[in-house]
Amino acid sequence: MAANLATSGLRRRVIEARALTRLASRREPAVDPMPAENTQFWAAVRALPSRQAQAVAFYYLEDLSIQETAAVLDCAEGTVKAHLAKARKALAHRLQMDAGEEP
Repeated sequence: MAANLATSGLRRRVIEARALTRLASRREPAVDPMPAENTQFWAAVRALPSRQAQAVAFYYLEDLSIQETAAVLDCAEGTVKAHLAKARKALAHRLQMDAGEEP
């Protein structure tokens, strides 16, 4: 068990280091000023349960693979897929409602 925990921790640190290296090498700001649609989208993401929001951010914003996202979140790949599926469904529902509410 101790070896598995140590291996998981090492994997997570390696992936986090790669992500930080990628971010540091960018010349443009990490997040560009967003149009209103993107602002609305990320506000909806922040309203999701934390693990779903984290999975969405790592997968779509940081461009991590399912495997890398699973390592960072310290969960199974299937769990990441489930979080992403639930998040997509919730976001689709939320954003359609918001779009329908606008005059």
